[in-house]
Amino acid sequence: MNGKRSPGIVTLLVYLIAVSSLAGGLSGWIHATGAFTWLTGLNAPHWTPGYTLLNLIGLFIPAFVVIALWINQRAGAGMIHWLASGFIALFLIGLPAQIWLFFSTRDVSLGFVAALGMWVFTVFAVWVAGRGSRPAGVLMWVPFAWQSLLLILGFELMRLNTGGPLTAGIF
Repeated sequence: MNGKRSPGIVTLLVYLIAVSSLAGGLSGWIHATGAFTWLTGLNAPHWTPGYTLLNLIGLFIPAFVVIALWINQRAGAGMIHWLASGFIALFLIGLPAQIWLFFSTRDVSLGFVAALGMWVFTVFAVWVAGRGSRPAGVLMWVPFAWQSLLLILGFELMRLNTGGPLTAGIF
């Protein structure tokens, strides 16, 4: 790395602890505010996995993103690596923002729009991460698959629970 130090295992552990704390805190907030009860009261598609399983998977997804960020940071210090690190970091910020928006407003239409926006951003983040470091890009496919599931589930929740501004009179 041309004499510069790349982030070591301690940096990875700090990243993982910080993201795990945030994910656990967000999950606790969802349950404490009654948002989980609201979610379970919605009409959901018959193929929806259990919400407990979705919650557990959602707790592990940020770890994949953090590891991809760490791998990208270790891969080099060029402009593409800085850009990839920025996209991955913004993706990490977007994950809890999307969840917070959906559960704080309790609007399925707005939740779908947030999921759509995050999905589009995820496409770019995966592409840029892959350009910065192939292993980081491959690892970002797991969050991409997760965002794709959330997008489809968000659309189905919006469709089945009409009443939001996006679905009034459409379905």
